[in-house]
Amino acid sequence: MTFLGLSLLMVFLGGVLVFLPGLSRRAASLTHTVLVLAGCGVGLVPAWQALAGQTLSSVLVSWSVPGGQIELGIDALSGLFLLLHFVVSAAAVLFGSSYFEPYEEERSLKSVRFFLSGFIIAIALVFTAQNAVLFLVAWEMMALAGFFLVAFEGHERQVRRAALLYFVATHLGTLCLFVVFGVLGMRAGSFAFAQMAGHPALLAASTPIFVLALLGFGSKAGFVPLHIWLPEAHPAAPSPVSALMSGVMIKTGIYGLLRVLGLFAQPPAWWGLTLGAIGMCSGILGIVWALAQSDVKRFLAYSSIENVGIITLGIGIGYLGVSFHNPLIALFGLAGTLWHVVNHGLFKSALFLGAGSVLHATGSRDMNQQGGLFTRMPLTGCCVLMASMAICGLPPFNGFISEWLIYSGAFHLGQRQELYLFVGAPVLALIGALAVACFSNAFGAQFLGVARTERASAAKESDWRMLLPMGALTGACLMIGLVPGRCFPALGRAAAAAAPLSQMDVLGAIGDGGPLLSNIGLLSGAFLFLATFLFLMRQGILAGKDVAQSSTWGCGYSLVSARAQYTASSFAQFPVSLFRSLVDRRVESDRPKGYFPTGARFRSSAPDLILNRVVSPLVERSLAWMSTFRRLQHGKVQLYLLYMFVFMVALLFWKL
Repeated sequence: MTFLGLSLLMVFLGGVLVFLPGLSRRAASLTHTVLVLAGCGVGLVPAWQALAGQTLSSVLVSWSVPGGQIELGIDALSGLFLLLHFVVSAAAVLFGSSYFEPYEEERSLKSVRFFLSGFIIAIALVFTAQNAVLFLVAWEMMALAGFFLVAFEGHERQVRRAALLYFVATHLGTLCLFVVFGVLGMRAGSFAFAQMAGHPALLAASTPIFVLALLGFGSKAGFVPLHIWLPEAHPAAPSPVSALMSGVMIKTGIYGLLRVLGLFAQPPAWWGLTLGAIGMCSGILGIVWALAQSDVKRFLAYSSIENVGIITLGIGIGYLGVSFHNPLIALFGLAGTLWHVVNHGLFKSALFLGAGSVLHATGSRDMNQQGGLFTRMPLTGCCVLMASMAICGLPPFNGFISEWLIYSGAFHLGQRQELYLFVGAPVLALIGALAVACFSNAFGAQFLGVARTERASAAKESDWRMLLPMGALTGACLMIGLVPGRCFPALGRAAAAAAPLSQMDVLGAIGDGGPLLSNIGLLSGAFLFLATFLFLMRQGILAGKDVAQSSTWGCGYSLVSARAQYTASSFAQFPVSLFRSLVDRRVESDRPKGYFPTGARFRSSAPDLILNRVVSPLVERSLAWMSTFRRLQHGKVQLYLLYMFVFMVALLFWKL
């Protein structure tokens, strides 16, 4: 734990030292970047030790807060989330050192770096807190720091609206968590997680605890319909912050849910069924809504909802395995879940950084305004392509491995418990097919074809501080896909910490699945070798020969125009039409008029269905109803005293 304390201290100093008087903006940026990178590197040590099976001593410090104490500990589950957190944080901070440079000319970014350091520290405390009071304090620190980071460009009305929505949604979820941990603490007689685990008094309140935990942690993770803040906050936040929020912060909801559910020795089967249903709904709706987006960061935000759905489906399968005393199903479901948590953190962070690189070069998030970027930004394009293949679950990348484990858990569950049709292997296949269509659309609209605007045609490749984090994250995606067998034992330990599984059961299940994963890695390596060999052979055949290049055939048109190629909206029109009842698609158009029209306009958008059709009307009606009570506020002290007197008399009669 010494390494963890040193890590958090270095990150803290990185956020505080930028306020030193006389420190130039360049020096402040360098100081923050170096200290945070060093802190993240040091923090990887205890995380890796816990995953490797080492027992790390806890830190226990007395605290004057009632019921609380500063108790920090790292087990395999905490180590897994910490490992992801420090890797993504290091990538985001290094990327941000270049991304924020244009803003330095207009404003000081000292407060942004301070809140970014606080955000990283708070998330690390959430993953290591062993006391409910400390957990809630860290949770609130994370929420407040995230709010200020989302409101980075607060001069824009849309950004202020997104930050406020995030603030309200996260605190409504926190209210549920106060009740959850209050009930757990009262029944267990302690707010320490170790004292709560397996306590028989928790069984009587298991149902309300489960429901409130779903609401509290689900609002942070982005379960449908609690996701409404997510597609608004991610586009509003700077790209490095979006990468950290999507890659790590929403995983705190998954971590908290696993921690609370793991306190119960024998979870009922309906918990797993409920989580499976939530996962399927979130997965399908998330990817369908993503298809309808043209804003790349909004598109990636909905894709995060889809992947959280896959993770939740895996949790449901795992806990069904626990309920049915089947360690193989439990391990496949929970290990697949935890692996997808890590995988999603890697490739989604790379995609958000790629979106930031494109925004930095073109000044636009609209995929319909881009095109042809691969010839101008080839390294960014390669990173985005690799991350897109990984998120679609295609070999030889890591997304295929985690989804294969969840598939395997579903198949084993179907064979042994006849619940195959419910837990949703077919639904997972549908989600995967839609994801391929989704990311084919996004990558093609941005990087293929010809440029649609002058900014896109003048785009230039980003510098090394942006390219290195993207390359490292996508390289990790490829490496995990090639050697999955070596990662499986560590995931088994994390799964055992997330559910009541014995070490013997875990070791036996690892023995059943580990060799097969190694074989999958060998096949992926052979596929990669063959593809590389064919590419090099083609290059050798063409060497020394004249290879002519020309534009694509224009179907008889002598003048080729970028307007003739597919945009992101037109590409997605057919698949979106199949789910038209689930998408709030809005079209604005000025059709051509007359025999010789001078112009036309067409624009489509897809705002969030739940936010615009359910939440916003409900809030407006509530405000209208509450406004009727404003007439009670006359500003006269005599009337206020009368209200108090009437209330006291009514209270007296009620007590009598």
